[in-house]
Amino acid sequence: MDARAPIPAPDALYTPHPAPPPLSVLRASKLRRTLHIFRSILRTGKNFLNLYHPEIETNRWLVNYLRGEQVVSINDAGLARHVLQTNSDNYVKGRFYEIIFGEFLGKSSLTLEKDAWKQRRRLISPAFNARAMKGVEGVVTRHVEALVAKWDAAAETGDEVDLTADAGELTMRIAMEAFFSADMGADPARIGRLMEDIITFSGSIDMADVLQLPWWVPRRSKTEVRAWMSELDAWLYALIDQRLADRAAGEPDSPDLLDILVHARDEETGQLLDRQAIRNEVLTLFAAGHETTALSLSWGLDRLAREPEWQARLAQAARAAQEAAGHPLTVAEAKGETLLAAAYDEILRLYPPAFSVGRTALEADRFEDLEIEPGARIQLAIHMIHRNPRYWTDPGKFDPARFLAEGRANRPPFAHMPFGGGPRICVGLALAKMEGLMALARILPRFELEAPGAPPKPLGKITLRTEGPVRLRVRRRT
Repeated sequence: MDARAPIPAPDALYTPHPAPPPLSVLRASKLRRTLHIFRSILRTGKNFLNLYHPEIETNRWLVNYLRGEQVVSINDAGLARHVLQTNSDNYVKGRFYEIIFGEFLGKSSLTLEKDAWKQRRRLISPAFNARAMKGVEGVVTRHVEALVAKWDAAAETGDEVDLTADAGELTMRIAMEAFFSADMGADPARIGRLMEDIITFSGSIDMADVLQLPWWVPRRSKTEVRAWMSELDAWLYALIDQRLADRAAGEPDSPDLLDILVHARDEETGQLLDRQAIRNEVLTLFAAGHETTALSLSWGLDRLAREPEWQARLAQAARAAQEAAGHPLTVAEAKGETLLAAAYDEILRLYPPAFSVGRTALEADRFEDLEIEPGARIQLAIHMIHRNPRYWTDPGKFDPARFLAEGRANRPPFAHMPFGGGPRICVGLALAKMEGLMALARILPRFELEAPGAPPKPLGKITLRTEGPVRLRVRRRT
């Protein structure tokens, strides 16, 4: 298809209701533009998916101005690649991320820029290399099996399961043990609740701060979340200080992810992470990995419950691989079952947990006929690129075959980027895929999934959540 041709209307993940005025109307009337901006601020604060004007669905990009600042919304894989990879040095995360995360996560790999970020990335990468992931495999498998056992009881009684709660508990338990092993001191359930509450608070956007509105514009109170952070920090610093005191004795034989961060040494400078940096990275990596994986499972298993043919086909593939192996699939065997891996990629295409990525242009830039101004705010609509008909046939359809060899042919890079792309691609993607694949490999051969209600409605915060809890009926597969 011609790169300059209009994009056909896709099967959108979300359509604002009521729809905003057409862009042609807004451009013709300053009063309409002003009213639209204030209305959009209110709507976007409730659901960040309202950030994007519906006409972005049929355009490669849109350019608007907000309080004199250029805003470029992107629905194009080539331009996304330019921003995230080709000319990534010109694009930083900027004040948006600092406003949302800075107070609670501090200076971390999520918010640092340039050389400071590169050094931090080198230091945290060992926590997610092949050796570290091998050490986590048993943790993932054990907790997925515990979920299967819980659902076995529901299948026996005919009760529905709360998929949202169960997926959140699964990934929380995996993250707690992967990071902190058995050395958690305080009540792990309490720590888990604190983490969950802080993640939820941080993932809700205060548009008054994002738009730098005057101090007198009302903002949500942070008093309660600061008390949560104080309690969590007291617990976390006690763990970190004990590991730091033990650092001289060398890394333990079976390190958890906290051990790896404590002992990580920059190959170029010899520098170690200090206690503040370790704390910031633990919270950042924990928050980013726990919620996004839980959401992918909630969206994905609900969709599979509505796709009985694909559900049966995937269950058969997993069961055949299991029978060939002579035991329940290991992580490596689940990765090798290409249809399962393709199904998880398709889930991430349709429901990318990190559905939107923001950047700020440091200097003027150009892509084809698009002039990007210094200081421009860049908004990459990942959820729209993932359903863009220029890259995907029948984009709203669930079809894992897209990610088998033939389906991948001729698809441009960055048409599928659930973990971002370029140098700042998510460092924890190996752990996220391990959890997602193991869940599919163990759940689908065991259970038939049914969705008792309407499909979930998407709620855009920092991540792609559902408006309400997702529930399933599970029956033992015969």
